[in-house]
Parts: sequence; C-alpha cells; structure tokens
Amino acid sequence: MTVGILLAGGLSRRFGSPKAFAEIEGEFFYECAYRALAGVCNRIVVVSRPELVSRFPADYNVITDIDWIKGQGPLAGIYSGMAAIHADKYVVLPCDMPFIGPAETKKLVALADASADITAVWNATEKIPLFSIWDSHIKEQLQKELENGQLRVMKFMEKVTTEWIDTSAIHENQLVFRNFNHPDD
Repeated sequence: MTVGILLAGGLSRRFGSPKAFAEIEGEFFYECAYRALAGVCNRIVVVSRPELVSRFPADYNVITDIDWIKGQGPLAGIYSGMAAIHADKYVVLPCDMPFIGPAETKKLVALADASADITAVWNATEKIPLFSIWDSHIKEQLQKELENGQLRVMKFMEKVTTEWIDTSAIHENQLVFRNFNHPDD
C-alpha cells in the first residue's frame, strides 16, 4: 500500500498566513497537493497544526504531529504521517508546491528505484527533498534521529540510500517544482 503524506503544518512565517489555504486559480494549495497524491496513493494523511485542522474538509484524514515532536518541522511531519498509517511506501508532498500535479507524482513513482530508501528530485541548482518517496523500513531510523534532536531533512537523507531524480525527467518546466515562500512568489 502507498500512502500520501501531505505536509500542511508549517508556520509560514515568510508567507504571512497558512500556505495550505493560499489560493491559486481558485483552488487552495492543499487541494492541489491532495489531488496530486490521490493519483498514486491508496490513502492520504494531511499533517497540519492543531489550529488548522478544522479548516480542512471533514472527510480528509487530518492529523497533527505526535506530541513529542510537535511543531519540529517537516521531518517530524513525515514521521507523524508514517506513524499514523502503515504502508509500504509514502509519497511526500508539501502544500506549498501547488504546480505539482497527478502527472508529476505518477512520473516520480514510475522512475523511483524500488531499492532506494528515499527517492527525491533535484535540478541544476538545488535538491528538492520534500517531493519524495519514503520506504517504510526507515521509520525506526527516522524515529531515532528525531529522538536525538536531528530535525534536518537533508541530513537524514544523507544517512540513508537516497536516489535523486533530475526534475527534467519528470517535467521540462522547472517552475513546476518551485515552492512558495512569499505571497507574491
């Protein structure tokens, strides 16, 4: 089984308001991400902040971080999603990448190396770790890292087998992979 983990709980300090509820072409950012994950996942879990949970549709599976890592960033959100629903693979997508659609998630899944712990994307200028696929067998290692206070996604990715796929193999337009950090991005 494949579960989608939609990260929608960031503090959005630079953005000024919760990114999950920002709109693009009449659709909330979280709706774009949910649609992208729905094309490849059996189930989806949205990881958000307590004060935002009631803003999502009632039929969405919305959780908050596990208490001991509450509000500790995306790595904590990924672990919380993994702990909420057991799966073989987890497709991770943050809500602030609204141009990633079903075609891009399907392509990532198709290109992923089944033997990799994590498959993520990169382009000529940066690695994009949060549009990624995580194997369930790294859950315990992730928990240990978090227990030791290691909260950086890239640092964790360096400790496991991470396959990097060039974004051009997924979509020729690099703007598809940008994330929004400011309302005028």
